[in-house]
Order: sequence, then structure tokens, then C-alpha cells
Amino acid sequence: MRLILYCLSLIFCMFPYTQIIDLNSYTQPYALTFSILAAAAAFKTLKENFPVTDAIALASLLFLGIFGFFISCMPRPDLQEVKYLLIYVSPIFFAFASFGIALEHPKVADRIITGAALAWMAVGLVQTIIDPTFASQFVGDFSDAAEVVVDSGRGTLGLAPEPTHFGFHMIILSSALVLVGGRNWLSIACLVTALLIARSSSAILALTVGALLYLLLFGGKSRFLLLLIFPAYFLLGALLEFHILPDNIRVVALLNDFYQDPLYLLTSDTSANARLGGIYVGAKQIVDQIFFPAGMSSSAWLDLIGPIMAQNPWLLMLSDSGIPSGILIIIFQLGIFGIIPLAYILGRMLTRLRSHYETFLLCAVTVVFFSQYMISTPGFGMIYGMILARKLLAARMAKAHPQPARPAGRPAPSRAGLTFSNFI
Repeated sequence: MRLILYCLSLIFCMFPYTQIIDLNSYTQPYALTFSILAAAAAFKTLKENFPVTDAIALASLLFLGIFGFFISCMPRPDLQEVKYLLIYVSPIFFAFASFGIALEHPKVADRIITGAALAWMAVGLVQTIIDPTFASQFVGDFSDAAEVVVDSGRGTLGLAPEPTHFGFHMIILSSALVLVGGRNWLSIACLVTALLIARSSSAILALTVGALLYLLLFGGKSRFLLLLIFPAYFLLGALLEFHILPDNIRVVALLNDFYQDPLYLLTSDTSANARLGGIYVGAKQIVDQIFFPAGMSSSAWLDLIGPIMAQNPWLLMLSDSGIPSGILIIIFQLGIFGIIPLAYILGRMLTRLRSHYETFLLCAVTVVFFSQYMISTPGFGMIYGMILARKLLAARMAKAHPQPARPAGRPAPSRAGLTFSNFI
């Protein structure tokens, strides 16, 4: 029974937008429901194996969220405030469930993730080549936008309600493939899908910023590659000038606008303006309130929209749902109290990883959740649980098969020399 719950939990995490009952929401409740059941069934395994400090960090986020909810929103919480609560409640259960299956049944988890990745890629490919509405009925009312989105050059929906979520989910799937099964080439195919089929500008930005973050923090001597940014900028200009890149794709159009005016994304493109601009003014607001908790009441943010828009006339719009960042919205609501568990969790996600490629992917995943992707979606807790399970399995293997002592005077292997073979 526990294995069945594990499988159902992971399957719904792989397809978080697939509707069984018609609900007016992006993310469906099935992944969280079965993750709670799987975590309860795996209580003994979790008690014996789940790292205590990680459990404390996740539980701290959970209890801080519940406490903030009762202080700020009761006795009459609205729907948006309930969604806020899920940001704090969901990660611990997704992490517990994914940790359990990755630790106890890694081969089963690998098969599910591989099948899901192939399914997402196949649906995206069919939508791109044959029929943009193919399988779009699985996302309910959001399927109405499928044909319009393709005609606009924005890419395809896949099994998501919009190309941005398709692209972000492919980055998460790419990371899961590496963490559980070590399937690097299929993982790369997922990234190609995000770039060429989903064609999400937000996903491209996440991969780009993730690559820069990787080079800055973990690149060693490869940090010198950052010097290529300026030549790459002028190369982009040449490609656009001679129309080598297809002009009818939204991403290329945005690149062209960016080349002509680097501030274009913030001043003219409504979607990018709302997302990137929202992140900027949200971060500024957090600093202005000196990291003091704003609370989880929806009015705490709604009351700020007018003044923020007045102070920043370049903003075209600002979301009513809060800061468009899965990480910053927590820091806005909980202040310094939210930073502590988040800093620990993100630190664990980005340290003691196996390869350059795995490190790059986790940097990109971190950027995804710093953008408008909430950590209440299954991907955040799921990836965190898989990282912890992989680290535990690696520690056990190292203990069972200790490496022979290195001869005196011989230097340790260096990670600074980056080649394609040791990258992946």
C-alpha cells in the first residue's frame, strides 16, 4: 500500500496541472493529497532516515506559516489567503513523499520520472508539429488559449496552462531525472524542450541566470567565461541584424527588442514588466520595511499596490496575488523569520552535489522559484526530498565502499578544470 501511495504521489507531482475534476486553479490538489498520505504511510522510514535538521527547517516553515495565517487572516480568510497558507504547508509533505520513494524504491521513481518526461516532450512535440490543441483538455478551461498561444509565437502549452509553466516544469523534470536516475542525456532533452518547444522567455531567463549563478558560485577558473558575455551580446546583434534567427518566434522578438533597448522588457512587454518589475519592487519593499513581517493577509499586499505603482510609473501592472516570486513572497510575509529556514533549505539544495551539470540544474531550479513559481507547487519540495535521498544514498555507498587513501603529496582532484565530459 505504501508503494502505491508513493507512486500516486509522484505521478501527480509529475503532472501537477492535469485536471480530473474541473477546478478553477492552475495546480491541482491531487499531488498534495497523496503526498500527505504517502508521508503518513512512510512515518517509520522518515523517522529513521530523514535528516533531522532538514525536517526542522521544513517544519519551521510549516508552523510559521500556520501561525502567520491565524494571526493575519482569521476568523474570515479569503481564498487568496488559503493559497498563501499552502505555500508553507506543501513543501514538507512533497519532500517527505519524494524522499521516501527515492530512498526505498529508486528504480520505480526513475521509471515514473522517465515516463513523465517522455510524455511531456511527446505532447509538446505533437502540439508544435501537428495540432496545438492536442491533449490540452487535460488542463480544463485553460486549454482555450492553446491555439492563440501557438499563433502568437510563444510556444506550446504541453500539459500546463501556459508556456511559462511548461518551461519551468521541464527544468524541474530535468533535475529530477539527474537526481534519481542519473539520466543526463534525457535531462538535456528536457532543457531543449523548454527552449525550443515551450519557448518560454521566463524559462530561458531562468536557465541563463542559473548558468551565471553556477559560474559565479561554483565555476572555479571557468568564471572567466563570464567575460564572453559582451562578445555574445554583439554576436546576438549580428544574428538579429542579418535575420539569421526566425523573426516569428516570440523569444527571438524579445531578444531583438532587448538588443535594441535593454530596458525594453521592463518598459514595453506587459508580461515581463509585471513579472520582472514585480520582483524588483517586491524586493525593494522588503528592504524598505527592514525585513519586518507584513503578514499573510491579502490586504497587506493590496494596500501597497497603489503607492508602489505611483512611485514606479514604468510599471504597467502589478499582480493582485502578491510579489511574483516563490521565495520573496515568503520573506515579504514572514520577514527575517522566513529567511532563516529558506536560507538553510536553499543552502542544502546547492551544496555537496555530484557534478557540474547537477549543480547547474539546481541553480536553474533555484532561479525558477525566485521567479513567479510558488514553492507550493510540487516541484520545490519534490526536488528537495530527492536531493536529501540522493545524499543519504551516496553517504551509505561511500561508507560501504571507502576510497583508498591518497598517497602523500598527491593533490586532490580539482573541479576547476571544466570540460564537457566532467560537466555532465
